[in-house]
Amino acid sequence: MQRRQFAYLSAASRAVPGLGSRLARYRVVMATEHVIFVSDTHLSPDAPEAQRNWAAVVRYVAAADPDLVIHLGDLSLDGARNPADLVHARSQLEMLPVPWTAVPGNHDIGDNPLPGRPEDMPVTEARRQRWLDVIGADYWSLSIAGWTLLAVNSQLAGSGLAAEANQWSWLEGQLRSADPNQRLAVLAHKPFTASEAEVGAAPAYRFWRAASRDRLRYLFADRPPALFISGHVHQSRELRLDGTDHLWVPTTWAVLPDHAQPVLGTKRSGVLSLAFGPGLAPQPTFCEPDGLRQLTITVDIPDRYHGR
Repeated sequence: MQRRQFAYLSAASRAVPGLGSRLARYRVVMATEHVIFVSDTHLSPDAPEAQRNWAAVVRYVAAADPDLVIHLGDLSLDGARNPADLVHARSQLEMLPVPWTAVPGNHDIGDNPLPGRPEDMPVTEARRQRWLDVIGADYWSLSIAGWTLLAVNSQLAGSGLAAEANQWSWLEGQLRSADPNQRLAVLAHKPFTASEAEVGAAPAYRFWRAASRDRLRYLFADRPPALFISGHVHQSRELRLDGTDHLWVPTTWAVLPDHAQPVLGTKRSGVLSLAFGPGLAPQPTFCEPDGLRQLTITVDIPDRYHGR
């Protein structure tokens, strides 16, 4: 019954324009334990190889029968500039046989404002609204099996949009009202951080920017999250920093060649499976669904962003 209730609320939040953003201000309670995380699917009619790999993920989810699938962004190939990609990606989420929810990535609604980046890349309110209308809430909270999951829209950080201020206020309120007996997990498209040396050497678009990281650290100073789960880098990885386990969810589409991106974790496409439970530390399992092809951009498939 609780699974059906969440499915109904999820469908309602996406079917009625604006309702998803209102539901994001409230905590939806559900009793789930098994969650499969997917990320960076880059779905589009222009990326048939992404579609084939997504079909393998759908088959895997059907066999695993989790309580929930959470998508951590870059759902679409280029939904920020091509609305049809976002609509197509939504139709592919509907193929999942279990409830799902998602947060946006840079290819869905635009990137954080960054020096030297093209002017048509930053997130805008219109692009964000498109996500709300087509997919649903862009930040939200769930209580599951002794945990509070706080999903945030990392693309808003540093944007200066009204939605950014609203999200910070919402997050502060969530932390004030969170059950002290539940552990916290933060979900976002972009990784929060890594070692100081790695962050210093990384391109500005890989991690949260310094000012936003500092603000998050301040908010969680008295109650650090047990988990920070993200996608974006197209690599799987586990890091433990300052008492928080950082999990990187791999892409289901394709990895980047080494000359374009260094090896930071494991360059294999797949999904992340987690079992949540009261008093239990989740044991992450990185899985490669049967039929999912291991592809490298510019080696096995074209660079779909070249010339876009």
